[in-house]
Amino acid sequence: MKRLAYILLSFSILLGCSNDDDSNPEVVLSGLSGKWNLVNVNGGFVGVNHDFENGIIVWDFNETNNKVVITNSNTDDTIEDSFPTGTYNYSILEVQGNQELVVDNRNLGNFEISGSQFIVDENFRDGFRFTFSR
Repeated sequence: MKRLAYILLSFSILLGCSNDDDSNPEVVLSGLSGKWNLVNVNGGFVGVNHDFENGIIVWDFNETNNKVVITNSNTDDTIEDSFPTGTYNYSILEVQGNQELVVDNRNLGNFEISGSQFIVDENFRDGFRFTFSR
């Protein structure tokens, strides 16, 4: 009887252990990895609508370290083009069932990705809608 108790105790200890390794957390990927061209900005209080050629403003996302490298070659300061050239931290928040993109602690609004295009939309607060493509 003691032998059966030891076997059951050993079995329950083995089943109760888990392989949690906090040093290697699971990365949830959004599909953003890689280079994206900012192709259109519209909205805002005055209702801008500006198209950019591919390569003028490029955002290069790294989902492993949650960094985005922005290369901004736009020289017209009168056109809204988001961020200047630099490397920024980013995150994606879940807010009331919607995903929102935050870059450098600035919430850019609702984030949607489909195929070779993603849109960040803050029009609901008189902000801008940024459209990106691969």
